[in-house]
Amino acid sequence: MFDEPISSFVFTDEETTQTFHHQWFSQGQLHECATCYSSIDADEPPSQHWLRGGEASQGLHLTKQQQAVMDIIEARQIETFFFCDESSKDKLEHFMGETCARGIPELLRWMFQNNTVAVEFNLACYVNAMDQVLIFQSGSLRVDHHYDVDESVGVVYEMLMQRIENYLNCSSEYGMAECSITRLKVQVKRIRVEADGQSADSSVFALPLQLQEEEGLTATTGCSTSEAELASLRSAYLKHFRECNGNFPPNMRVNLYGLQQCKTTKELYVVPYHISETLQQLPNKNFLILNNIMGQFQRLHELSTPVNSIERDQTSSPLKDLHCRRCRTQFSRRSKLHIHQKLRCGQDFSVDSMHADIVEIYEQCLPISRSVFQHACYGITKPKTMMRKGQFVPIECDWRSESSVKVQHGPCVVISNAQHNSPFKFY
Repeated sequence: MFDEPISSFVFTDEETTQTFHHQWFSQGQLHECATCYSSIDADEPPSQHWLRGGEASQGLHLTKQQQAVMDIIEARQIETFFFCDESSKDKLEHFMGETCARGIPELLRWMFQNNTVAVEFNLACYVNAMDQVLIFQSGSLRVDHHYDVDESVGVVYEMLMQRIENYLNCSSEYGMAECSITRLKVQVKRIRVEADGQSADSSVFALPLQLQEEEGLTATTGCSTSEAELASLRSAYLKHFRECNGNFPPNMRVNLYGLQQCKTTKELYVVPYHISETLQQLPNKNFLILNNIMGQFQRLHELSTPVNSIERDQTSSPLKDLHCRRCRTQFSRRSKLHIHQKLRCGQDFSVDSMHADIVEIYEQCLPISRSVFQHACYGITKPKTMMRKGQFVPIECDWRSESSVKVQHGPCVVISNAQHNSPFKFY
């Protein structure tokens, strides 16, 4: 188990510039981040660090073609997706590992659009082993913030791989090297709020898991801002954000902070956005700005203490004995332990098998750009058809030569234990 990285942000003031860089402390060493760096004029507010290169670049950006596919997913209410790859035979972990690291997280991030505040998903992998297809499926997991997607998929992946290995070791003479995975199925449900998200209950907009354990970030004891004051502050923030590009007036007596995610470590850290002079008689209140996946404002989250008090000391001891009390699995981050516990240590995971003579066919699927997900991805538009072998012969065809938004005569996803050269066909 690795120590949990401890992030800090460092501002260096020079004669004409202010430089920001991110550091993290792990395994007893201090690391300088190569991806989190910004420099502004010395007289500019700290918000300019994030408006120029951080905040805008961290939002979800879809091409016109990707948005067209997303519109079809919305219109047809597609909730089931398959990732397919025939080239991964004899490489059990290769295809699944790549897809869980990149493809599935990106798909779930797509699902956080259009007033979606949370997604619930489960993952099934089809393992070709022992002359049959074994189906290992995870329990359902709700992800309440888009910053939690990568860790959530990562924990599910690790637990599924452990289940597969244990099953093969106990049930057959086959090992991991003799098996392959060429199909992954993701089922996704989206939890939405009304279009006027600002009027919704702020409790529906969760904090990322990496921040929920931080002392001061979730505590509300002593926070006394009324709804009217909060609405006024929100309006002032949005007005000055739109009209003044984050340059807030000096008499705006609050401290505002934003979120950044390190592209290297995927760790979240809190940074100053607007810091006002403090009047001794009336200390400033502190708020964290929360945005959606598109970088659009969601709400202000009141903090009980300034961020300077929240930031952890780099010389403090790393986390010790971070493990699940039920199954004793060890973790490097509290957020991963929390996800593991939400999955009840895998209690709801299951394994099933397909009969050797059965073929599953999903017709007229929606193909999604391979350039986004690395492996072929399809949205399932129709219920599956169960057939016996001999009734269906797949026709090889390069799906990339067709439009990615063509649904009426789209490809089929085929699942069986036969050694097909192509996972799909066109009519």
